[in-house]
Amino acid sequence: MPDKEREHRYLAELRKCVPELPPGEPIDDSEPPDFLLGSRPNRIGIEFTEYHHPPKPGKRPHQEVQSLKNRVVKLAEQLHAQAGGPALYVTTIFGRHGRLSKETVRPIAKAFADAVLSQDVPRSGHDASVRIPRELLPREIAQARAHGSVDGEDKLWQADAGGWVAQIAPSDVQREVARKLRIVDTARRRCDALWLVIVHNLVRGEPCELSAQARTAEYTHAFDRLLWLDPHTPRMIDLRVRAR
Repeated sequence: MPDKEREHRYLAELRKCVPELPPGEPIDDSEPPDFLLGSRPNRIGIEFTEYHHPPKPGKRPHQEVQSLKNRVVKLAEQLHAQAGGPALYVTTIFGRHGRLSKETVRPIAKAFADAVLSQDVPRSGHDASVRIPRELLPREIAQARAHGSVDGEDKLWQADAGGWVAQIAPSDVQREVARKLRIVDTARRRCDALWLVIVHNLVRGEPCELSAQARTAEYTHAFDRLLWLDPHTPRMIDLRVRAR
């Protein structure tokens, strides 16, 4: 997880859930673990990993599809503004994603912008919102609705991030733990206790939730503590280790 700014945010949220963590500035560099807290002989190493639910066979990763949807909507907003369209709040729900790719972002965005430009859209927040006719939208977009700007300048076009909420099974968690075992030997040379924190960032992944079975399951790992962190609440779950 190379984004150090994001890692520092996760550490701040973890501190709220685990107040007994050593205070003070952490050591963070290119070597694992991500952070070293405290001093010898009680130095704690914290390794973060983001959980991303695996796609079903034949399906593309949620992050890839969501990124393409966001690019389509952002470009459509730009094209709409360049053509003289008024500031709007536009909500967009995508349907089939089969043609979504880097190559099709521009033609889909252009068709979407043209569809919005063709309508008599609201000019203020007091006007009723307008549904863009389905037959004018590119086939990848199932629904779109335009709302008037509150001041004629503020605007925001958004792509949906919804979907079926998948259940995270114990095997999914165990797979994530196994993926991080490669850092254990190096990390342990730098700390006295090594924690693995699996971060469930709902904004950056497919809609999913930790199942009841995964919450109470026992996991095989070489860490001193295995934590599941929801950085939005924040909330932390101490996952159990299988007796060796």
